[in-house]
Amino acid sequence: MSETGTKHDTGKLDWSAIPLEVLEPLVAVFVAGERKYGYRNCLKPFDNGSRRFFAAAMRHAVKAQADPLSVDEETGCYEEAEAAWNHLMRLHHARMSHAASAADRESVRMRGETG
Repeated sequence: MSETGTKHDTGKLDWSAIPLEVLEPLVAVFVAGERKYGYRNCLKPFDNGSRRFFAAAMRHAVKAQADPLSVDEETGCYEEAEAAWNHLMRLHHARMSHAASAADRESVRMRGETG
């Protein structure tokens, strides 16, 4: 008799739901960014990051509006992918900032300080 293993993954993200070929244009943008700015520079904090990532996303979206397959001459990446990438980085930085703020608030609460 063969017994099957137990896996408690109900309610967890199913990463297998992402078809990797859909992400390929984003990978190209990450690689172009690495060449231009350095490895994982996009994860560093940015002054006015939310505004700047949004502005960049919209510049690329405008260029891709008429043709979603238009290519950025500088990077060779799809403008649409660069727009998506900038939206993704804006979201990432907002989440990291929110998490840091929550951690700071919890630290203050644990020390018994008030604002």
